[in-house]
Formats: sequence, structure tokens, C-alpha cells
Amino acid sequence: MHERREQLVEEIRTAERARELLVGLERRLKQRERKDLEEHLGHLERLAGSLPEAHPVRLLVESAVRSARTRGAGYAGSAASRSRSNTEGRLSTLRGLS
Repeated sequence: MHERREQLVEEIRTAERARELLVGLERRLKQRERKDLEEHLGHLERLAGSLPEAHPVRLLVESAVRSARTRGAGYAGSAASRSRSNTEGRLSTLRGLS
């Protein structure tokens, strides 16, 4: 039981970090702030890479990063917003379990 609780706490921390980074990505894309965008995308990629391949947060982060690199700022901003919103939903679910 204690192990499961620790796992949930860690998963919540990871989802919170992803949400913070996605909020930053969303802001940069909306303001067309390209200066440090690649560095920010690198932070997101490292976070995603630390998670198992099928992890829901990893899939959301990878989707946002892919859109930021391959789409225009408007579409990519919307994708980042959707990923952030889904991550917030994941956080809510995890908090309900803890």
C-alpha cells in the first residue's frame, strides 16, 4: 500500500512538471517567442523520455512537441493547450486516487 502511494505521489509530481512546461510552451507559442523555444522543447523531451513509452503524460508531451516543431504557431499553441488541459485532467484523476 505504501509503495502504491509513493508511486502515485511521483506520478502527480511528473504530471505537475509536465503541466508547468506545457503552460510555458503555450505562452511562448502565443507570444511567438521563438528565442528559447528549442531549449524549452528540450526540457519537454527530456521529461517525456524519462517516462515509459505508453505513459499518458509522455504521449501528451510528445504530441505538443511534435506540433511545435512541425506546425505553425497558432496550431501548435492549440495543440499545447489541449495537451495541458488533458494533463490537468490526468492530475485531477491522480489526486482523486491518492
